Amino acid sequence: MVEHVKHNKSKKRTCLIWGLVMLFSLAAGMVSAETIRMGILPVIDTLPLQVGVAEGYFKAENLDVKLISFSSAMERNTAMHSGQLDGFFGDMLATLLLVKNKIPVRFLTISYATDKNQRMFGLMLAPELPVARENGKITVAISKASIIEYLLDHLKQLPETQTIQWEPVEIKQMPLRLQMLLTGKIDAALLPEPMASLAESRGAKLVVTDQSLNMPLTVLNIHSDKRHLAGSFMKAYARSVNALNQTPEKYRALMTKTCRIPGNLVDHFPMYRYPAPRIPTQAEVQQVQGWMIKKGLLPHSIPYQRLIP
Repeated sequence: MVEHVKHNKSKKRTCLIWGLVMLFSLAAGMVSAETIRMGILPVIDTLPLQVGVAEGYFKAENLDVKLISFSSAMERNTAMHSGQLDGFFGDMLATLLLVKNKIPVRFLTISYATDKNQRMFGLMLAPELPVARENGKITVAISKASIIEYLLDHLKQLPETQTIQWEPVEIKQMPLRLQMLLTGKIDAALLPEPMASLAESRGAKLVVTDQSLNMPLTVLNIHSDKRHLAGSFMKAYARSVNALNQTPEKYRALMTKTCRIPGNLVDHFPMYRYPAPRIPTQAEVQQVQGWMIKKGLLPHSIPYQRLIP
């Protein structure tokens, strides 16, 4: 009788141990993915993010990356200020302005840099701009305190533009900027792709592109609270860039859907190559900060170590 009781206790203990082993095994396999809410704009630079989500590369790193699209940088910045986002796509100026305003964001990677083999920005003249004005004062539509204004100041130093007196006019909404250019209500506009190609297809004249410059244009950023996920995020993002660069045509439909490629450009619009992921260098960041200080956008430089993961 005693031996029978001992046997039952031993059997129950064994069952309990196996039950605990199975429970812990299941728990280990069911660790919930960490969420990263990434604010983006519907532009070409963000295609690697779209690929990472579509191909499951982020999921493979146990990340639930939610891409939240905004129609303007202002809306995206408001969402960052209010804590609705964990990171965002933008330019270095936006990152630095957020840090200035006590939002602790860090650079994750450069998402696009100037490339001599493909243009991302074009300085365009209106279709009906009189030739006599091409060597005089030209009004040019931009958005101030943005990568557009920063780029224009660099493009004005190139030989193709030095004979022209450029008069910047702030027109924040990109579609309005394009419309005013095509209707001659503004002399020129600095436009990103695919809007530059669309303007050119409707008669606008290209003055110069960003291709001869050597600088990062856009970046991905993450809130400091999520910086522990930077390594996993970048591993997945690197896979996305590699997939895009290896088989670009595979993602034409995804680009058309997510990057606002106009219908008449869809079939022949180029598939872009993307740079290998890397954090902006201290010199690259300081170049932008120096420009912002001159423009009164920053009171002083922000230490580099506060800007990197």
